Amino acid sequence: MTHLDFSFDNALFHFRRTGGPKEFLLKYGATYAVLYLLMSAVNLWLQWPMFAMMFNLDMMNDPVAMEGAMMGQMGRVLLGYLLMLPLGLAFWMLFEGANQRRYMRAEGFRLQLGPDEWRLLVVALIWFGLFIALYLGMIIVVALPVGIIAATGSGEGAAMAGLLALVLAIAYMVFALWLAARFSPAAALTVRDRSIRFGKAWRVTKGKAWTIVGSWIVLMLIMMVVFFVFYLIFAVAMVAALMPVIGGIEDDPTAIFSAMASPGIIIPGAILMVGFIFLQACWMHIFSGPAALAARADPQWADNPAIDETFV
Repeated sequence: MTHLDFSFDNALFHFRRTGGPKEFLLKYGATYAVLYLLMSAVNLWLQWPMFAMMFNLDMMNDPVAMEGAMMGQMGRVLLGYLLMLPLGLAFWMLFEGANQRRYMRAEGFRLQLGPDEWRLLVVALIWFGLFIALYLGMIIVVALPVGIIAATGSGEGAAMAGLLALVLAIAYMVFALWLAARFSPAAALTVRDRSIRFGKAWRVTKGKAWTIVGSWIVLMLIMMVVFFVFYLIFAVAMVAALMPVIGGIEDDPTAIFSAMASPGIIIPGAILMVGFIFLQACWMHIFSGPAALAARADPQWADNPAIDETFV
C-alpha cells in the first residue's frame, strides 16, 4: 500500500505523508497565531469602551448611566462588527488557500489573496447554504413529528415523543455527518483543478465517506485530549500565579482586577493563549487531511503528472 491509496491509516496521517516542505505545519500554526492575535487586538481596541464600562464599579451600580454610556459607544461597536466580518472572512480565505495548496500541489507555506482564495469563498458560501438546509431539515425531520405526537396531550404520548426525538436527532446527525463527508473534498478539488468543484466531491467520496467520518472522529478524540491537557496546564498555571497575588484582597474587586492585570499574570496567560491558537491552527490543517487524500486518490486524476509532485 502506498501513500496514494485511500485507507483509514493514510487518511488519519495524511498531513505527515503528503508532499511539500516539512516545516509547513510549524509556519502555518505560528503565522495563524500571530495574525489571529493582531486581528483580536483590533477587535479589542474597537470594543474596549464597552469592556471598560463593565469593569467600572461606579457605573455598574448606576443602570441609567450604564445604558447611556453604552448607547454612546454603539457606533464604535457596530463599526467593529462591520470591520471584523470581512477581516474574518479574508483571514479564513488566506489560510484555507495555503492549507489546500500544500495538500494538492505540495507548495510551501504562502499566504495570498488570489484566484484560489476567491474560488474557495464560493465553496464556503455553498457550504453555508447546505448547513442552513440541514438546520431546516432538522426542524422538519425531528421537531415536526415529535410535535404532532406530543400534541396528543397524554403522558404516554409525551414519553413517546421524547424517545422519538432522541432517535430521530441521533439518526439525523449521523446522516448530516455522512453528507458532510461526501462533500468534504470540495475545497481540495477546487484548488486541485483551479475551478469550483463542489458537486464533483460526491463522486470522489463514493465508498470513502465512512472512512473519512471515522478518521474525523479519531482526530477529534486525539485533539480533545490534547486540548484538555493544555487547558489543565493553563488552569494550574493561572491558579499558581493568582493565589499569591490575590491573597488577602478577596473582598476588593478593584484590587483583584488590578492584580489580574499585572505582568506576572498577563504574560503567562498570553503565552498559553498563543499556544492554544497555534494548536487550533495545526488541528485545522490536520483535520482537512482525509478529505484532501480523497481528492488526491481520485481515480480520474491518478495519471495526472502533478500527482508525482504531491507525495513524498
